[in-house]
Amino acid sequence: MFILYPAFALSTVIFLFSCTPGKQVSGYQYGKPFVYSTNIKVEGDIPGGEKKDLTLRLFNQLDDSLRTQESSIAGVYRKLVNPPAFDSANVRRSIGYMVALLNASGYYTPQIRDTFHIDTVHVRRKKPFKDQFRVSIEFRVWPGKQLRLDSIGYDLHTPALQALALQSKGQSLLRRGQPYSNKNLSDELDRLVALFQDNGYYKFSKEDLVIIKDTVVAGLIDPTLDPFQQAALLEELRRKREHPTVHVVVEQRPVRDSSRIKRYYIGHVTVFPDLPILEDTIAISTIDTSTAKGFTIIARTDRFKPSFVANNVYLRPQRMYRKSNYDRTINRFSQMGAWDQASINFSTEGPADSLLDVALRLYPNKKQNLNVGVEASRNTADIITVGNLFGVGVNLGLRNRNTFRQSVLSNTNLRAGVELGNDLIQTTQASIAHTISIPRLIVPWNVRRERRLDSLRSVLNLNASYTDRRQFFTVQSFNASWGYQWTRGNRSFILNPLNVEYTKLFKTDSFQRFLDSIPSLNLAFRSGLVVGTQFIYSSRRKIGIHTNFLRISLEESGALLGLIKEVDQGDLWRFIKGEVEYSHHIDWRRTELAMRAYAGAGWAYGREGKGYEETLPFYKAFFAGGPNSMRGWRIRQLGLGSSKFYDKPENAKYDRFGDVQLEGNIEYRFPLGTLFGVKLKSAFYADAGNIWNRKLIDSAGRDVGSDFRLNRFYKEIAVDAGTGLRLDFDYFLIRFDWAYKLKDPQRLENSDKWFYDMHLSDGQFQLGINYPF
Repeated sequence: MFILYPAFALSTVIFLFSCTPGKQVSGYQYGKPFVYSTNIKVEGDIPGGEKKDLTLRLFNQLDDSLRTQESSIAGVYRKLVNPPAFDSANVRRSIGYMVALLNASGYYTPQIRDTFHIDTVHVRRKKPFKDQFRVSIEFRVWPGKQLRLDSIGYDLHTPALQALALQSKGQSLLRRGQPYSNKNLSDELDRLVALFQDNGYYKFSKEDLVIIKDTVVAGLIDPTLDPFQQAALLEELRRKREHPTVHVVVEQRPVRDSSRIKRYYIGHVTVFPDLPILEDTIAISTIDTSTAKGFTIIARTDRFKPSFVANNVYLRPQRMYRKSNYDRTINRFSQMGAWDQASINFSTEGPADSLLDVALRLYPNKKQNLNVGVEASRNTADIITVGNLFGVGVNLGLRNRNTFRQSVLSNTNLRAGVELGNDLIQTTQASIAHTISIPRLIVPWNVRRERRLDSLRSVLNLNASYTDRRQFFTVQSFNASWGYQWTRGNRSFILNPLNVEYTKLFKTDSFQRFLDSIPSLNLAFRSGLVVGTQFIYSSRRKIGIHTNFLRISLEESGALLGLIKEVDQGDLWRFIKGEVEYSHHIDWRRTELAMRAYAGAGWAYGREGKGYEETLPFYKAFFAGGPNSMRGWRIRQLGLGSSKFYDKPENAKYDRFGDVQLEGNIEYRFPLGTLFGVKLKSAFYADAGNIWNRKLIDSAGRDVGSDFRLNRFYKEIAVDAGTGLRLDFDYFLIRFDWAYKLKDPQRLENSDKWFYDMHLSDGQFQLGINYPF
C-alpha cells in the first residue's frame, strides 16, 4: 500500500502546479511584441451552456496569428513555443471572422471590443535584447438579439418536386421559433436534395436550390409604397427589433439542364466481386461470368457465391433510382467484413437516356488472420468472467471473414487471465469462445423493412470458461446463445431469443460455512441453469457540445421452461432483470463534464425444491465498488443497504451481491499536460449509490437493513469523492484514482454522518482501464 500515497500526492501536486499562471517562452522574436495569450468573453443574457459553446466556436474563428501553442511536462513546467509576432491587423481580421460567424448564427447586431496590453518581462539571455514584450489580448463580445425563424415555405416551379417538398414538410429541419442558423438552412437543402435523389432525380444537386430571406428594411425604400404601408412596415420593424424574426422560402433556380429534373431508372447491373486493389476492370481476363437476379457477375475466383452477392445489391434493374438504395448497397458490403472497399459507378448511353447502368466494384479483405496478444481488460457485467477489476490476460484469436463463401464471420478465441486484487492474484480464468456471425436475418418468416436495417447479423455464440476465485470457489460454466444484432441510425439493438447458461459451482469449506451464516447468499451461490431471452438497446446522440448515451437491457430466464414443475424445482433459475443507464457529456474546449445515472433490479420467482427462489443467482446479481463503479470501495465490497453485517472484521473480505442497484456519478475532467509524448489528464469525481436485496431473507435478523424500502433507501446511499491521474495513449487510457468514503451507511458507528473519522490514509486506490463512463 505504500505506493498509493505517493501516487495521490503526485496527482495533487501536478494539479496545483497546473493552475500556476507562469510559463516559459521560446522561439519568439527578440525585441518585438509577441502574442502571449488570447481570451474571449461573451457578454449578454445567454444561457451558460450556449455561452460556452459560442465561446468555443468564436475561438475557432481566430486568425492563426493570434493562436498560441503550449507544451508542458505534467503541468508543472509550461512552455509557450514559437509565439507569433503581434500585429493589430490580425486583431481586426479576427473580429471580421467572428462577426461572420455570429451573423451566420442569427446574431444580426453583434458588437466586439478588443483590448490588449503589453507586459515587459526581464529575462537573462546572451542576446542584445533581454526583455520579453508579452501581449495579452481580450475580446469582449456582445452578440445582440438572435434572429428566429417565423415561417418556412417552398416555391419549386417543377410540380413533382414541389409536391415532394410539401409531402415531407413534417420532416423539415426548420421550425417556427427556431434560432436562425446558416447551418440549419444548409442542412434543410441537403435534406431536400436527398429526398429528390431518393425519388429518381439522380442529377439533382444543391446548386439547383436557393433560400430567399425576407427583410423589412428593403421594403421601406420601395417608392411605390403609400405612407400607410410605410407606417405599417415601420411598426413591424420596431417589433422585429424587440423579437427579430425572419421568413425563409426555398426556391428552385432556373433550369439550365433538363437532365437535372429527369427521373432515372436502373438499367444493366454488373458486379465485380473480387477485384484486386488498383486493378482496372477493363483489363480483367474473365474467369467466370454468371447471372443472378438479373445481375451480371464477373468473377476472377470462386471466393463468393453469386446468389449471396446478388442478395445484397439493392439497385435492381428496371426500378427507379433511389439514393438510399445506393447508400445501403455501399454500407452493406463495407460492413460485412469480407470486403475492404466498395464503389459504384453510373453511366448512361446518351443525354436523352433515362436508364443508369451500374458497375459495382468490390475489393476483398484478407480472408483469415491469427492474432496473439497481451491485453488489459474489464467486464462489469458478470462475475464469472474477469470482474470489475484490472485484469491481465493472454489472448489467442483466429478470425475467418468469409466462411461458407458468404461473408460469414467466424471467430475463435482462447484466453487465460488473472484478476488483480488485494491478494495480488485474486482470480484466475481460462476460457474458449467461438462465434459465428451471419450477415442477414435467419428467421422462419419474412421481416418487413429488413433492408432498412444496418449492420444486420444473426449470431451464434458458444463459450466455456473455468474460473478460480481464490479461497472462495471454483466455477465451470458453459454458455450458448442465438440472436440478432442490427443498427438503425445512431441506435443499436441486440436480441438473443435463446440464451442458455449452465454454471457448476464448487465451494471451499470455509466459504460454505460463511454462506450458511447468510441465507441470502447461500440461496444465490449454487449451481444452476439459465434458459431465457436477452434484449439490449443503446443509442448515442450528439447536439453541439452535448452528447447523450442511453442503454436499456432486459433479461429473463425460465418463463416458459419453468412451467414444467419438475424442471422448475430442479437447477433452472427463473427470474426477470432490467437495467437502465444514462450518461450525459458536456465537452468544452479543453475540459469535460461527464454525468451518469444507473438503475437495475431483478426478481427471482422460481422454485427450489419445496421452497422458492428469493434472490438472483450470484453471476446475474448486482454488485458495486471498484474502478468503474463506487470508487471509494473495493470491488464487490459495498452494500447491502445499511446492513452492518459485512462491516465486521471477520466478514469484510467477502463479496456482496444484491437484487437492486442504484448509482449516480459525476466527473469533471481536465488536461494536465504532456510527459514524454504521453498526455496527462486528471479529474475530480463523486459517486453515490448502493445495492440491496429485494426483501429480508434471514429470519435471525442478521441482514437487517439489507432490503430495499422506498421510505429509507435514500438514507442508505453511500457517497465517495476523489481525484486521480490518467495516462492517455490515444487508443486506451490508464487511470490511477484515489477516493474517500464521505458517507458509509454500513459503518458500525455513526453510519449516518458525513466525513466521520476520515484521515488522509483512509482513501481507496483504484487502477482502471479507459474512462468509467
